[in-house]
Amino acid sequence: MSLTDHTVSSLVGVSSAHGDARAALKAFWARAELSKLKAKFAVAQEMDILPRLSIQALRAIALQYRYFTQAFVTDLALLVARCPEGGLRSLIGQLVDEELGQGDPEEAHLRLYDCFLESIGAIEPGTSSDELSARAHPRVRELLAELRDHTVNKSTFYAIGLRGMGGECVCGVYFSVMHVHLRKHPFIVEHETKIDWRFWDIHAGNADVEHNERVRTAVAEFLLDSKHPYAVNEVSAGYESGTAIWDEFWSTLYGDHIQRSA
Repeated sequence: MSLTDHTVSSLVGVSSAHGDARAALKAFWARAELSKLKAKFAVAQEMDILPRLSIQALRAIALQYRYFTQAFVTDLALLVARCPEGGLRSLIGQLVDEELGQGDPEEAHLRLYDCFLESIGAIEPGTSSDELSARAHPRVRELLAELRDHTVNKSTFYAIGLRGMGGECVCGVYFSVMHVHLRKHPFIVEHETKIDWRFWDIHAGNADVEHNERVRTAVAEFLLDSKHPYAVNEVSAGYESGTAIWDEFWSTLYGDHIQRSA
């Protein structure tokens, strides 16, 4: 039994309302797991071509992931401000702290990703923030603006599904699959020992898996304590929206770089 299942089992059953919440929550977890499996299968098929791309195309794709990494921590911070006090709020606050390097800007995850980009030649060391911002794909900007708007203006439950789960859990599927395939690229293989892998060690490793489980457990506790009749539905809607945006992000890169290189 997983930590999440144990938490759900221990918290429900004290009332019929909790019984309904348990059923809705279990149905949501089942849909979420199926969604992640489908995404992993689909993206693995598409990313299979990464090792055959030109290094220029691979660099361009890797660069666009930077902007999602950059926006993610700000959206999480906004989510902290919206969440009521409790375990979920504290956990998301901890994730924000980790993303920002726990007080050390050189250990912030965006900085680690920029170090990776520098080590594969996608950006030049010392490139200014304004210069980097100007290189974001127009559709990527639109998708990130949509995420920010929904994080701020949709219900708190929706925002939790969108960024707390859709950001923290769904993106891990994409990062883990991308990591496997990009490491097969001839340029990456040749320069592997010179590449800065610290970002990937975090986001494509056991730490991210642990984060996902902790987020799911905290969300389960939060929803089962909530008296809102549509809480699970709202979280589910936000999660599905987050998944759809990740799908569109990849489809945009697929159309712009991969299909032209195929």
